[in-house]
Amino acid sequence: MSTAGALDRTRPPPSEELRPLELPFFHRFRLDNGLKLLVAENRKLPEVSLRLILEAGAAAERPELGGVAELTGRLLSEGAAGRSALEMAAWLDRLGAAFGASVGYDVANLSMHFLSDVSDGALDYLRAVVREPAFEEEEVARVRQERLDEIERHLDEPAVLADLRLIRTIYGDHPYGRPAGGEPETVARLGAGEVTGFHEDQYLPDGAVLIACGALDPLAFKDAVALRFDDWTGAGGISELPPPSSEAPAGGLLLVDREHSAQAEIRVGRIGMEYGAPDFFPATLANAILGGLFNSRINMNLREDKGWTYGARSSFGFRRSAGPFVVSTAVESAAAAGAFREILAEIRSLVERPPDADELRLAKNALTLSLPRQFETPSLVTRKVATQQIYELPEDYWETYVDRVEAVTPEEIVEAAGSRISAESMTLLAVAAATEVGPMLEDVGDVRVENAESG
Repeated sequence: MSTAGALDRTRPPPSEELRPLELPFFHRFRLDNGLKLLVAENRKLPEVSLRLILEAGAAAERPELGGVAELTGRLLSEGAAGRSALEMAAWLDRLGAAFGASVGYDVANLSMHFLSDVSDGALDYLRAVVREPAFEEEEVARVRQERLDEIERHLDEPAVLADLRLIRTIYGDHPYGRPAGGEPETVARLGAGEVTGFHEDQYLPDGAVLIACGALDPLAFKDAVALRFDDWTGAGGISELPPPSSEAPAGGLLLVDREHSAQAEIRVGRIGMEYGAPDFFPATLANAILGGLFNSRINMNLREDKGWTYGARSSFGFRRSAGPFVVSTAVESAAAAGAFREILAEIRSLVERPPDADELRLAKNALTLSLPRQFETPSLVTRKVATQQIYELPEDYWETYVDRVEAVTPEEIVEAAGSRISAESMTLLAVAAATEVGPMLEDVGDVRVENAESG
């Protein structure tokens, strides 16, 4: 058999040149009531993706009504415009469409996906859930109980408990210090009146953005939206969040006592940064090198070298105001103290030992080579454009993303690491059996013990 032109499997194939990101053109409109429309035509498939961004996130809640934003989002489709919850579900089924509502700290995000030939019906459905939700007391009680059961299940998970206690410790009374979905005692007091009041105050056209991408005519779509939403009124605008007042004092260690736990859930964290901060790209690369990738320093240390964990990672929670930076892992109880020491040592090493050429290339590739895949479908496009709108990023943000990543130097990464994720500013937390783990942790820091059931 001839070997001419045979593939040489002893060498990796050459890397293809990164293709420039090609985004569809978005037509921009604004209705008289303040609702902003961003509409892109993409006729590769007969489908349409919509996202309606509303200033109705958890940060807009009053503390005593924690969870009302989440509950409101879940109830939108549980009866609206004179239809019951079952009738709403049947309506959606007849359209062959998908509807979802997700609520974070900053905004509520309503999404729909449907075939282009049912666009009018899909917009009718969207109008119904946004403008005419019923919030019947029976449905509110049912969904509230589902939410309470969900919270109870989550609080029994050490990883969730560790995350919640950490944000409460580092943020205190700031809205980011409360769980976005509420706590049992606040959710339990929510009724139809509280949900209706939140909807009336926050589900407003001023500050809202409707993003559409798919097989549609932009001008015709704008007219169809205006027909259904032009008389929607109410002024709200973008919610302004105060910056966190101060960081939690570092140096101590909070041990959340969970009796009989065989493992220790480890968290090392602090207040991080907001989306679009001046050093966003250097800090993002610093995190990738430290703990954001499988081959990152923390994971290779704790998992591959020490064998203490199945995985360890770090991440920034980018938001409108400064979100958290967190290193998280779970280890056997006997390895808890060592895990803290190694994590802190790796954080310090990022300043003391700048990334070498291979580390830097790996981190940059991870951020840039995957970018085109994040725009492959109308749904993915609307998601990325939604991010751009929520955080008021520049219009050419995604087109210039790769260039801005590639321009980051090792010196800028070291500087960002020193200011954003320094070891001396970290709060340490473990969820574990205090009788077993507590004595081991005394050499790591001053240990303060909390009961897992408290707070």
